[in-house]
Amino acid sequence: MISNFDELLELVKGRPEQRVALVSAEDEYLIEAAVKCQALGLARFILIGDAKKIGRLLAESDQQFDIVDSDSPAQDAIALIQANRADLLMKGRITTGELLKAVLNKTSGLRQGKLLNHIAVIESPFYHKFLFISDGGINLSFDEQTYEHMIRNIADYLKRLDITHPRFGMMTLIETVTESIPETIVARDVVEKMKSEFQIEGPIAPDVALSKEAADKKQLDSDIAGDVDVFLMPNTTAANHLVKGLHALGGCKVGGVIVGAKVPIILLSRSYDAESKFQSILLGLA
Repeated sequence: MISNFDELLELVKGRPEQRVALVSAEDEYLIEAAVKCQALGLARFILIGDAKKIGRLLAESDQQFDIVDSDSPAQDAIALIQANRADLLMKGRITTGELLKAVLNKTSGLRQGKLLNHIAVIESPFYHKFLFISDGGINLSFDEQTYEHMIRNIADYLKRLDITHPRFGMMTLIETVTESIPETIVARDVVEKMKSEFQIEGPIAPDVALSKEAADKKQLDSDIAGDVDVFLMPNTTAANHLVKGLHALGGCKVGGVIVGAKVPIILLSRSYDAESKFQSILLGLA
């Protein structure tokens, strides 16, 4: 089981070199992460966007890159995938909405299941393994069907990291089902539907999910307390704020990837640094 980014790097080092189509590559942190990946022999990058700007960012690099000058970088990146000239996509200085519009176009050939979702991956100095958080960037509202697709997408992806029996927590404010907090009702219903296939509990609050001691103090019987793998958040805002807060104030390492398409899509907020983008690349290459 891969439990941190150092282990993930070692896993990826043992894989064949892949080709990454970087969409709108005009960003110094993106270039820094791509240079590091190529120097380690993990992947080759095709940089798509404004060739002049990209060239200036590469002026002092000792790495050689294929550059595609493009006014439609998302479409051109997908064309590379279709032509078997690239293996996966990475989001650069383009909005998530623009990228997903191209990915979900019926002609892209990248649609697979019924839903895409984003997984943020957290390595915390205070937790013994990766924590996966979904969905902080793709789906804006969650119902039972959305959660079902998310759970299956995440479980399929985690097999790449040798996590074959992930523990899912349906995150809510409290563990009691109450009509005044609708997400507790959704959590209960999702757990009832999915518990025969997956180890999943909810409604469950973060303190209990992360600490067996907290569960004991609350006199709650939980099989995942203190050992949860996946936080299924009640809404996009909560997921997004949790990830950014853990990164900014919690000393956590962060990466992100979109799952559910035919190829991984490496995606993290444009505000993150080169190291976080490198970690996201590792997640895509796994």
